[in-house]
Amino acid sequence: MAEIAPAPSAMLRLRELDALRGLAALAVVFYHYSYFIQFMVPGAALPVLQVRWGDDGVKLFFAISAFAMLATIERTPTLWAFARARARRLLPEYWLAMALTGIVAWTFGPARLAVTPTEWLENLPLLQKLTGVPMVDGVYWTLNVEVIFYALIALAWATGALRSIDRLVLGWLAVRLVCWLLPTPAWLQFILLTDHAVWFSVGLIAYPVWRGTARWRDQRLLAAAILGVEAFTASEHATLLVIGMMALFFGIATGRVRGLRHPVLLWLGAISYPLYLVHAVIGYAIITRLQAAGIDADVAQLVALAATMVLAVAVGQAGDAWRDRRQATPHLRRALT
Repeated sequence: MAEIAPAPSAMLRLRELDALRGLAALAVVFYHYSYFIQFMVPGAALPVLQVRWGDDGVKLFFAISAFAMLATIERTPTLWAFARARARRLLPEYWLAMALTGIVAWTFGPARLAVTPTEWLENLPLLQKLTGVPMVDGVYWTLNVEVIFYALIALAWATGALRSIDRLVLGWLAVRLVCWLLPTPAWLQFILLTDHAVWFSVGLIAYPVWRGTARWRDQRLLAAAILGVEAFTASEHATLLVIGMMALFFGIATGRVRGLRHPVLLWLGAISYPLYLVHAVIGYAIITRLQAAGIDADVAQLVALAATMVLAVAVGQAGDAWRDRRQATPHLRRALT
């Protein structure tokens, strides 16, 4: 890949990725409500339809993030601006969701999912996997992964490694193989994101195709390397998922998946981040209360989904309002001086 430089196409938002975010978030929600809830709230009844594969939505999140971060870097002048932009994007909704989740867990339960006030405060920096503090909501582990990925991609940018996506991806895959073959401390594997390298790499190799600096045929060697590493180190299910995701991302990058631009999917994508943040513990609390009142598990699941979607809209709007206000403040100051 050529050295990162602004391009007209980089300034356009790829709406298909927004839709994918929404579908990924919905898959995770149904996974938690229909299957994983039995481990978080022992004794909870399960609905008829159980979406056991829904946690694959997280892998889709990682691939989307890698694609999107390359586009973000193209329009970001400095590392400091990149860090600020990421913090402004993640933290307002995260802190608000933390507050709501803490209040619900403390007030309505399940009590086993509540943290202490001190632990709640220790969740603020979004580094729970590094500090070892119990999470306000278990879904935050993926945000920890995202933060580490931002740090790694910023390091690659600062050192010039982003000038060759090919070498970056192949090097990352090689690290994954080494860590799989040789005893490696768990903390080092987490810092290097070896467990998630394949999913991020799918987004990394698809981006140059959309950017116009590579054709999909040029990425066949990288695609084969990604597939080979996953087939060697992971399950058959994960290998098949890699194949599907690469086909999907190359289809999006070449403009062959226009159907994802449906307004409902785009709306779902717009609320995907706050929905992901608020759905788990709050949803478990709603489902538990409804089931205790004799409500059927399938109905309770849908009520929890509807309630957390409404809450996600409110959290998303609050985050947007905060960002808009912060962005307007410097212009107001300049106008008054």
